[in-house]
Amino acid sequence: MAGVEGRPAVDGLFDVAGKRVLVAGSANGLGRVLVEAFAARGAHCLVADLDEQGARTVAQGLPGTGHGGCFVDVTDTDACAEAVARSVRDGGLDVLINSAGRLHLAPALDLEQADFESVLRINTTGSFLLARAAAHAMQAARRGRIITIASASSRVANANYAAYATSKGALVQLTRILALEWAPHNITVNAIGPAMTLTPMTERYLDDPQLKAHALSCIPLGRFGEARDIVGMALLLAAPAGEFITGQTIYVDGGRTLR
Repeated sequence: MAGVEGRPAVDGLFDVAGKRVLVAGSANGLGRVLVEAFAARGAHCLVADLDEQGARTVAQGLPGTGHGGCFVDVTDTDACAEAVARSVRDGGLDVLINSAGRLHLAPALDLEQADFESVLRINTTGSFLLARAAAHAMQAARRGRIITIASASSRVANANYAAYATSKGALVQLTRILALEWAPHNITVNAIGPAMTLTPMTERYLDDPQLKAHALSCIPLGRFGEARDIVGMALLLAAPAGEFITGQTIYVDGGRTLR
């Protein structure tokens, strides 16, 4: 089915088949769900994680071909560069998804400086370092999509979220700046902002009945997010349908940011 004026037909708007996709933080949790979704739709995926063996195991279990697993520490410039170089050696880099992150909740008066700085280093500095490494490769190819996982916490204030919310608020502005700078190279940069989502990272906090009840009461649709809720938006931003979207943080949050 032919498209209009050289653009993909409707059937191809969400086609990611054949794309080379690097997903950081994808040995488990949200990242794993994302990498599995892209692989199921024909993308060639590089699973990157601090847990290198876990990344390789996930890669081996993905449907389709052209997958691999590797180590990445998003806070380390050289490790980010090597993960990107690995993707390029494997055939290129069309899409970067950075789902690596750290959640640490504590009252501000009790929050250790080391924990505050660690959360910012992983969630914000890490996003910058990996995106910058990817952009160098994408600039040479004159195309690319960069997608980062932000949070509804970038828009709303919650007690005990001083470190996490600050890191995600900074990430939203970073997304805008990188999108502006890299648009001339045909690189789009966007973020997805979930509400509280059921992942291994959040499980230990949701074991607290009071915290769980409060978090749930803030979501108008009446349930926590699930990793599968993020898949559609990630596919949109990576596919032809998302080619004119850049600099945005799109909240997939059950209405959390309405309150």
